[in-house]
Amino acid sequence: MGKKLIACLMAALLLCGGVSAWAAAPEVTSQSVCVMDADTGQVLYEKDAKAELPMASITKVMTALLVLENGDLGGTTTATDEALATVDLESTRVGFVAGEQLTIDELMYCMMVYSANDAANILAEAVGGSVDAFVERMNQKAQELGCTHTHFVNPNGLDADGHYTCAYDMALITRAANQYPEFSKYSGATSYSLPSDNVIGEGWQVNTKVDMLDQSKEVYDHRVYAAKTGWTTNAHNTFVACAKTDNGNNLIVTLLNCPMKNGIFTETTALLNYADEEYPAVTVAAGDYEKEAQKAAKEAGVKTDTSVLEDFTLHLPKCVTAENLAYRCDVEGDEASLQVTVASDSRKAYEQETGQSGDEPLLSIPLTVEAMTDTDEKAVDDAPASGLLGLLHGLPQIAQDAIRVAAIVLCAIVIMIVLLFLLGLYRRIKRAQMRRRNKAKYHHNHSKRR
Repeated sequence: MGKKLIACLMAALLLCGGVSAWAAAPEVTSQSVCVMDADTGQVLYEKDAKAELPMASITKVMTALLVLENGDLGGTTTATDEALATVDLESTRVGFVAGEQLTIDELMYCMMVYSANDAANILAEAVGGSVDAFVERMNQKAQELGCTHTHFVNPNGLDADGHYTCAYDMALITRAANQYPEFSKYSGATSYSLPSDNVIGEGWQVNTKVDMLDQSKEVYDHRVYAAKTGWTTNAHNTFVACAKTDNGNNLIVTLLNCPMKNGIFTETTALLNYADEEYPAVTVAAGDYEKEAQKAAKEAGVKTDTSVLEDFTLHLPKCVTAENLAYRCDVEGDEASLQVTVASDSRKAYEQETGQSGDEPLLSIPLTVEAMTDTDEKAVDDAPASGLLGLLHGLPQIAQDAIRVAAIVLCAIVIMIVLLFLLGLYRRIKRAQMRRRNKAKYHHNHSKRR
C-alpha cells in the first residue's frame, strides 16, 4: 500500500508541475545552426545562429538568387578572361576558357550541381556587367533580405577576408531563392551532362556533391529536395538544405563550420526529425486573436479592421500553446504590422527548448489601420472580455500576477488536502488490518486454551 501511495503522490506532483515529455534537441557538432519554416520564415530552432563565419560555396545560393531574379535562363553568354582571372586553378571548376559560348542554364547547373567556381564568376559577369559590380548587388540584396551578419567579397565562396555570413542569414537567403521553382531544379539535380559548344565537341557529365540527394548513398534523405554544400580550409563544411517532411512541413536547415563532411548530412537529418516531431503545427483562428489585435493596435495609437484578419499557423514546441502567445503592433509611417511573440511568462521554457529568447517575432501580420479616435479607444476599453483568458488580459498586470499567485496557492492547498486524505485513508486501512490481525490472534490463543 505504501508503494501505491508514493506512486499516487508522484503522479499528482507531476500533473501539477506540468512536466513536459519534451525530446531534447539533437547534439550537433556544427558551430552555427538554424532551422527555419520555408513558408513563413519562422525560426524553429537555432544554435549560435548569428555567429559570423566563412561560408564557402553556399555563397552560390545568393549568386543563384540574383541570376534567377535578373538573368535570362534561356540566354547565352561568353566566358571572358576577366571573369576567369580570380578563379583559383586548384579549386573546383569545370575548366571553361575565354571565348567559350555558354548558356545561362548550363552555367547554373554547373554552379549548383558541381559547385564550379568558374561558372559562378561567368554568371556574375553576365548578370552584373562585371564580377565586382555583381558582388555589390549581392551585398545590397543581403541588406534587403534583413541580413545583418553577412558580407560578400566574391560570387563563388573561395576564402577571402571580409567574406562571411551566419546560419540565420543563410536561411533568409535560401528561403528567398527557394521562392523560385528553378532553384530546386538546379540545386536538387544529382547530375548534369554538359552540351557541346564552340570549344568542346562533346560534353561530359558532372555529379552532385550533396550525398543526401543520391539514393545510392547511405546518408540519402528523401525529404531533401534542394541543397548546396560548401568547403574550404577556413570554413570547413557548410550546408543549406530545403526539405518537405512527411508531415508536410517545408523546412530549411543551415549549418556552418561542421568538422566532418558526412556530419552536415547526418546532422541535417537529425534536425529535420527533431523539428518535425517536436514542433507541431498550431493554427490560431482569426477570432481567437482579434481582441488582442485590437488591443495591440490601440496601444500603438491606431485602430485596425479586424474583419480582414486571417487564421495563421505556427510551429510551436510542445511546451508552448496558442494560449502562450503575445501580440504587439509595430507602426512605421502609414504601415503597421501585428508581431506575434511568446508571452513573457512562457519565454524561459521556450528558450530552454528552442535556443531562442522568444521576444523576437515568430510571425509578422500586415494590418489595415487608420487613426484612433476617442470613440474608438472607449469602444476597445469597454469591449467585453472573451472567456477567462480575456478577463485576465483586461486586468492590470498587478491583478493578473495576484490571480496567478492565488491559483498556485489554491492548487497547492488542493494537493495538500488530497495528500492528507490519502494519508488518513492509508492510516485507517493500516489500523483495520492491525485490528483484524489482533482479533485473529485472540481467537487462535483462546482455542488453544480450550
